[in-house]
Amino acid sequence: MFRLAALLSLLALAPPSPGAARAAQSPPARVIEITAERFQFWPSEIVIQEGEDVELRLRSDDTNHGFRILGHITNLQIPKRGHGYVSARFTGAAPGRYTFECNRICGAGHHFMRGVLIVKPVSPEAK
Repeated sequence: MFRLAALLSLLALAPPSPGAARAAQSPPARVIEITAERFQFWPSEIVIQEGEDVELRLRSDDTNHGFRILGHITNLQIPKRGHGYVSARFTGAAPGRYTFECNRICGAGHHFMRGVLIVKPVSPEAK
């Protein structure tokens, strides 16, 4: 029993690993819910800040859909209504407009199923 107490005391005094310190400092990713339905994404325009880490949670209110952010995230499959969601992480590394779209043929209006993720630059005062 004494050995266990001594070991726990030593672990409590040990400095945290560098990875643990970074994990404790970084804020959790903001969750953004996106719904796919009838040839549109809702919301179809999402604004984040430069450097912000977001978790995109995608679900469908009708059939199976696909999702990709051109040049960044490819080939996510959004399950049909009632079958949960799919999740992806995105970090706004550089300011700009990032187009996202359905990449799974889902019907006659499939080619209109697009949106944009806008990464706003961090203001000079915030840096």
